[in-house]
Amino acid sequence: METFLKIENIKLWARVGVLDEERELGQLFILDIFLWTDFENCTVNDDIKKTVDYSKLVQILKDQSKKIYCFTIEKYSNSILEIIDKEFKLSKIKIILTKCNPPITGFDGKVSIERILENN
Repeated sequence: METFLKIENIKLWARVGVLDEERELGQLFILDIFLWTDFENCTVNDDIKKTVDYSKLVQILKDQSKKIYCFTIEKYSNSILEIIDKEFKLSKIKIILTKCNPPITGFDGKVSIERILENN
């Protein structure tokens, strides 16, 4: 049975963008995370130490986002994957990072990047 943990709608403030104002002031991003690991030990023993502490993960990402300063969501998404991978060593990580208000004239949508990291 495939099982993954999904954490949705993490609000992050980061200084990411091509425009100087985006990197100076920062802007809102929304992050959804999907995490694959062996959840069997947690399931059988109801042991919180045998699963992903998602409250810790969210706090780490919020803290690290304050230090991010780059031009592209591609780079930012890679930084997020590296942070998660370093901290938790999971078999597979999928993220969807959304830039909520990209400063594009005449465009009121969102821009997202979806990335998957698989550890063999």
